Amino acid sequence: MNMRPVLLSFCLLPALAHAELYISVVEGLGGMPEYQEQFDSQRDDVVDAAHSMTDASRVAVFSGEEATRDKVLAHFSELTTKMTADDRVAIYLIGHGSFDGTDYKFNIPGPDISAADIKDVLDKLPGKNHFLVNTSSTSGAMVEALIGEDKDAQPEKYLVIAATRNGVERNATHFGRYFVDALTSTEADLNKNNTISIQEAFDFADRGVTAYFESEGKLATEHPQLRGAGAAQFSLARLSDQAIANVSEGSLLSELLEQLMQLDAKIEDLQLRRTELSNTAYIQQLQALVLQSAELSERIEAEQAKQKDASIDPVIAIPAPTIRFQVDQTQPGAEPAGANGATP
Repeated sequence: MNMRPVLLSFCLLPALAHAELYISVVEGLGGMPEYQEQFDSQRDDVVDAAHSMTDASRVAVFSGEEATRDKVLAHFSELTTKMTADDRVAIYLIGHGSFDGTDYKFNIPGPDISAADIKDVLDKLPGKNHFLVNTSSTSGAMVEALIGEDKDAQPEKYLVIAATRNGVERNATHFGRYFVDALTSTEADLNKNNTISIQEAFDFADRGVTAYFESEGKLATEHPQLRGAGAAQFSLARLSDQAIANVSEGSLLSELLEQLMQLDAKIEDLQLRRTELSNTAYIQQLQALVLQSAELSERIEAEQAKQKDASIDPVIAIPAPTIRFQVDQTQPGAEPAGANGATP
């Protein structure tokens, strides 16, 4: 593949903003040993997934006696001062919740975190394209506090997932364990790009909850919901990290795999910022990045072929670019069709 014209055109394009991803995990009180064990396990799995997406310095974890309202809110206050408008935040609330008919609260040591606290945090975050998932019981009441009771209303600044439809669904939820399982599941990775998006994790967990209640022959006591746009473009975990971990550090193959992951992150960031660019600029930048990704994939496959006798598995799944361009050049402002015909 002759990439020189593509690389040259890419150099002439405006530079992509350098966006960072911050991930905050808040684990609430289990109340009972079995729940605490579940929450501890989910917290650890989320942190592992977070480290596949961003530097450890941008991952914050609050659990046990450290998960107090003052410390959590102080963390987000500090975060707003260091973030730029291009940065994103993913927030995980793992635990139990309560709803008294008026106010939702996430249960932690000492004073609980209220829905008003959560709204204040989200509203003050710089930029947009942020994400919050709340796996607790009655978490649907939090969504109503954030967005309102209109079931068709969508937040503009962030995506939000709740384990329940409203505050009436008070039973301990199963959604959290399925959502966390999705972060390491090849089954959840429907487009086989070695990353798990918010949409993929939600769909996997939603299917898991439905299957659980059907298998138990019980009436479902929770109905997960997702609100907001861009869930398919926001990645929560990378499945390819294990492949990289099995490659000799400092080798050409490890460097190429790392470069591919960085390109994937740039593509994701560009997709999230699509509305900020003209159609022409968006298409040009996206095409350049995807073609670079294709070239890297070819180099990785060639390097793997040279290492068949190495101690690593010689076949590391490197997906083809997930965006296919089908641009009608006769139409002004025409946009490329994405994977499976969807607009990227």
